[in-house]
Amino acid sequence: MPRTRFKLNDPYAEIDWLYGIVASIDDAALVLGADRHILYANPAAEALFELAGSESPRAGEWHARLYYPDRMQRCAVAELLRSAGTEPAPAIALCLANTAGSSMALSLKIRKLDSRQGQAYLLLFSPRAPSPAPAAESAVELLEHSPNLSTVLNHMPAMIGYWDCNLRNRFGNTAYEEWFGFTPSSMLGKHIREVIGDKLYELNKPYLDAVLRGEAQYFQRTIVDVAGRERYTQAAYLPDYADGRVIGFFVLVTDVTELKRAQKRVSESEASLRAIYDNLPFLAWMKDRDGRYLQANKHWLQAVGVNQLHALNGITDYDIWPRELAEHYQAVDREVMQNRRQIQLTERAFDGRRETWTETIKSPVIGENGEVLGTTGLARDITEQRIAEETLRNYSERLRLATQASAIGICEWDIGSGQADWDARMYQIFGIAQGTPIDYDVWAQLVVADDLPRCKAKLRKLIHHKREQHWEFRIRRQSDGSLRYIQAAAIVGSSPNGEQQKIVGVNIDVTRYKTIEHALRDSEAHLAHAQAQAHLGSWRLDSDLSTLHWSDENYRIFGTPAGTAVTYRHFLDCVHPEDRNFVDTAWQAAMKGAIFDIQHRILVNGQLKWLRERAELDFDSQGRFLRAVGTSQDITELKEIERDLEHSRSRLRLLYARREKAREEERKRIAREVHDELGQMLTALRMQISLMRLRFAGGNAELAAKIQDTMVLLDKTIEVTRDVATSLRPSAIEMGIVPALEWQIKKFSDQSGIACDFIHPENGLDMDEECAMAVFRIVQESLTNVLKHSAADKVKISIGIEAGHYCLEIFDNGRGFDASDARKTQSFGLIGIQERSIMLGGATEILSSPEAGTAVRVRIPAAPNRYVL
Repeated sequence: MPRTRFKLNDPYAEIDWLYGIVASIDDAALVLGADRHILYANPAAEALFELAGSESPRAGEWHARLYYPDRMQRCAVAELLRSAGTEPAPAIALCLANTAGSSMALSLKIRKLDSRQGQAYLLLFSPRAPSPAPAAESAVELLEHSPNLSTVLNHMPAMIGYWDCNLRNRFGNTAYEEWFGFTPSSMLGKHIREVIGDKLYELNKPYLDAVLRGEAQYFQRTIVDVAGRERYTQAAYLPDYADGRVIGFFVLVTDVTELKRAQKRVSESEASLRAIYDNLPFLAWMKDRDGRYLQANKHWLQAVGVNQLHALNGITDYDIWPRELAEHYQAVDREVMQNRRQIQLTERAFDGRRETWTETIKSPVIGENGEVLGTTGLARDITEQRIAEETLRNYSERLRLATQASAIGICEWDIGSGQADWDARMYQIFGIAQGTPIDYDVWAQLVVADDLPRCKAKLRKLIHHKREQHWEFRIRRQSDGSLRYIQAAAIVGSSPNGEQQKIVGVNIDVTRYKTIEHALRDSEAHLAHAQAQAHLGSWRLDSDLSTLHWSDENYRIFGTPAGTAVTYRHFLDCVHPEDRNFVDTAWQAAMKGAIFDIQHRILVNGQLKWLRERAELDFDSQGRFLRAVGTSQDITELKEIERDLEHSRSRLRLLYARREKAREEERKRIAREVHDELGQMLTALRMQISLMRLRFAGGNAELAAKIQDTMVLLDKTIEVTRDVATSLRPSAIEMGIVPALEWQIKKFSDQSGIACDFIHPENGLDMDEECAMAVFRIVQESLTNVLKHSAADKVKISIGIEAGHYCLEIFDNGRGFDASDARKTQSFGLIGIQERSIMLGGATEILSSPEAGTAVRVRIPAAPNRYVL
């Protein structure tokens, strides 16, 4: 009878049948069942297909390395069996690829059999002439044309690779990535030293040298993988020949860590077993047929108050427990020995404070001759377990209610069949009628096509690595076609017997949160765009005062890469050295409650920028700092505009000063001409008319009257001429500012009827002509405004010198106005007053409020500080 039988439910057979190199042995026989799985294999087949000792449902993939030589295509078992009949069929030419990188030519004959188990097939393999291609080329060609073989090698729980005689990689499965961090593609062409590292290379070098001499090497090695895990391994280096020389070698490394650990456990001594017995989390004991205690572990001894094991000699339950309880235990022991079977009891008791539960298992001790020798027992306090179970039931009920109230669906997928078990929420999320059978295809049809490849990749990774996976995908609900965003999490679990694997997962409908997330992302994008347009960055400082959180625009303003960790010290380092103390002082004041709204300079890669910093600080009820939220606005352009505007204003003031000076000079000239020339001419004319009256009007009354009228008109003309000359330039100004103002104030009072008080130094003021003329015009304009707008009945004018400044104030008790209203303070008269004082390096202050009068205060430096062109 063949030596190998396959137990098709064993999931670990591939570890055996895919190791090693296929040998050239004739007449390999396989018997396949109707389901195409191997029923029997003779020794030649075991060697040919590496099946010796294998037990696995994957043995059905024994044909994975068979391919048609003319098509370079893997052959399917179903296609082979279709040619089978009850009589021998013509031989089929095949090739078998082995892991050594070569291929073997085979001749296959198939015959249909009748067996007690139903229909079966006999397959006989005989070798044909070997492939002339070198082994390494055949291996590469086989891998290129047999992607399924590569897939098998990649899923093997071993590290498999091929290295040429120069120690350069030609092939490696995906296990290299798990062990050394190299993917198969990134490892191609690399020297073995680059892959396994210097230390391991030096350790393995003697074996590498030996295999390149043609000597197969088998050894054990402890390897620390890329994740830092220590692994015990068995390694095989198998040389590959071509034309009688070694052209490379195959590497097969198997992780035997678990085997090593098992061997260690098996080798433990009887003392270790006793230690395990003593440290069992149970009360353990053994009695003879008469109920006398023979053995007990330390937990039992402690529970009953016995100090040493030898003190058990002759002790029974009656020596330990109350009589009623002892009789109960003895009765159970008799039942166990009489029925020769195990009994499990769960007993409840009250210890005076709380309810306790104990689980006891009693079994008969039966000798080799079948005689009952006594009983053995295990007991443990399951009070906490009962409480935990009750708590778990409560939590389970809460979980059930929570999942019902939320958008969380729970599902299980059978990996083998693809069938799924969904709860009601899953059906609701996917818009499928509850109770509809669900499999992979139904689910995949609802996943958005762009997301399906990512979902498949996640599932493959989940099944391969057995680690929890999280991902998001979109679906179209079956009921209404609406788009839903799903967040999934899954793990791989097993059935209680460990044979059937399943995926357990949850699906959460996060559509609402995704909508909010997209809206928030759009809002953030709009905010970032708006900040960029306004050159306005934002920042936040939390209570720890350690890290500033900047917006993207703030990073741009400060010339700092986005995402860089920023502290308050880093911010101060960016501030212009001349402004740092000012900025820090303002911030410390803000920490005490002051308003933080400042302008300062920063240096960005040597470039000067102006910023306006504003912030709002939050404090708790105890006055402790909580957080600050602020903005940084790049006002460099505004500062440049402000500077240009100030420059323009300065030039305008210079022009205004020049114009005023020119106007005063022109007034002075015109006044002089009017007074000196026109006045003299009018006076001469009056004298001539007087002479005419004496000579010709003595006897002519009518002529005398006409001459008199002309004389009156001429006198008025002379008076007007004098007033014009005085208005252009009062002659009193030549006597000083005080006489000039006295004259002007008296004239104003006489003409308007408004009472005026004039306060001045008794000795007058030594004021230069330009300044005196400006002060005179200011007073003149102010009195004109009083007359036009104030409706006052009293005006007070004062002038003096204080702290090196001429101080002038004109106050009226008129109706006043709202001085905060810019429109009221921008009249041409007031602007003229302000500009005249600025022209002399001074300043003007206008104070007024409705029904409270108006005061105009002017301060002008006594020392010349004038705008000069």
